[in-house]
Amino acid sequence: MSEPIAQPTSTRLIDDAPWERYRRPYVRDLAYALACPNVLTQWLDFAPHENTHAIAVHSASFWQAQFEAYEQRLTELDTTTDYQALTRYLLKRPSPNRLGFHFEGLLSFWLEDGFARKLHPYETLANNVQLYNGKQTVGELDLILYNHDENLVEHWELAIKFFMGSAPFEPVNWVGINANDNLQRKMTHMQTKQFRTVWVDTEDKGQVKIDKRYGIIKGRFFLPININNFSYPAWLASSFPLHEWCDKRDEAGLATIDTTTLRAAHYIEWFTKRSFYDERHNYDGQQQSAWSDDELLKTGLYFEGDRPIVIYLR
Repeated sequence: MSEPIAQPTSTRLIDDAPWERYRRPYVRDLAYALACPNVLTQWLDFAPHENTHAIAVHSASFWQAQFEAYEQRLTELDTTTDYQALTRYLLKRPSPNRLGFHFEGLLSFWLEDGFARKLHPYETLANNVQLYNGKQTVGELDLILYNHDENLVEHWELAIKFFMGSAPFEPVNWVGINANDNLQRKMTHMQTKQFRTVWVDTEDKGQVKIDKRYGIIKGRFFLPININNFSYPAWLASSFPLHEWCDKRDEAGLATIDTTTLRAAHYIEWFTKRSFYDERHNYDGQQQSAWSDDELLKTGLYFEGDRPIVIYLR
């Protein structure tokens, strides 16, 4: 692996969140899907002996440019009845309450809406393309796009991940709530499964050949609570959102958390916090009944005020 880039942990935990400026939840989610950089600064080949294609990643500056180009439209969605078009689009999609499908829906809306408004050059040719082995479905491709600026057919494969890291902070050491899910495993799967495809059938353009492949992995990463010596690996974008996680058996770590303001996050809040859940958590301006030890120790995402924290048992 490449040498790590030293960054003082205290200054690298993300507090610049442009998505928080928006009032409506789905608009915040959409802004987050755009403004959040890719996890990766480069694709890491964990299957060098497989006959796979080259995979690219978009830079943090690419996603910042997309967000800035779409900012005015985000304001319209946040302040006008155009919001209904976004909500209808997301809710009519399959499994809109699953985080991965929600992320795909957000980027699909931006691609279609932004292309129609000439805010980016990416025309959607196909999405959720089924892959078959004989008559058996073995997977699908997320997005097949035509880049009008470069005259290329591009395959974008998407993943939204909320991983907890542990030393030595290599991709295999970033894991999800399901400990079998880690960054290295996800990248290997994408590279050896979806990214092997060369030709794709589309409804309007017939069969097209993929010219370029992009792995798009976004989300949030969580560092061990009170870590003092974290250095960014060269493959990890230095502007990627980092927060903290705490082992529920770590009494010293739990003691640093103000449990009087702690509340469990709803599933959708892995994207962006919903303030109306704060209001439901309080009664007449007062904290509801104190949290029991059992409630505090359930694995999941919590908010200490606006600070997201994962409490987890490894």
